[in-house]
Amino acid sequence: MRVVRAEWTKLRTTRGAAWLLLLAAAVTVAAGRLGLSGLYLGQVPVAVVAVLSVSGEYSNGLIRTTLMAVPNRTTLMAAKALVLSAAVASFSLLLAGPRAVVYLVLIAMLSLGIAAVLRDSAVAIGAVLGLLYLPPILTTLVADAHLRRLVNQIAPMSASLWVLAVWSLGAMLVGTLLLRVRDT
Repeated sequence: MRVVRAEWTKLRTTRGAAWLLLLAAAVTVAAGRLGLSGLYLGQVPVAVVAVLSVSGEYSNGLIRTTLMAVPNRTTLMAAKALVLSAAVASFSLLLAGPRAVVYLVLIAMLSLGIAAVLRDSAVAIGAVLGLLYLPPILTTLVADAHLRRLVNQIAPMSASLWVLAVWSLGAMLVGTLLLRVRDT
């Protein structure tokens, strides 16, 4: 519980985190009248907050203090995931439906895992947004209908929620593993 409280304090005091989550909820609803585009735009601030919750600690050196205070890396990642999920869910519940809340929480977990792998804010944000937005764009260039359908079925943004959940779980597992192995 102590680790969750510490992570909540860090997220709450991160400059701009609350504004980004409010922006995500507002954009999701405002553009939601156009269909899924609201959700697809609202995921950007969620991804940024999630990435900054990990990579921000690397950029300012706070990660050393965090790792000394919480030597169990799995506990640390679980606490970060719990706090981030609760924050994203509470902000998005204000304005979005349950399916959108699940989608945005999964985007946050995907982003958190990727940030733990890459440790650099700009690179992690670019990787997350590229992973989300490039497959749907690139499939328009694919002539083979079977290949296009396959890419749409496995791409995190265009696939089902369970596929996004697999991507998110994979990113979190790799991020946690690298945090345990690399950052000792």
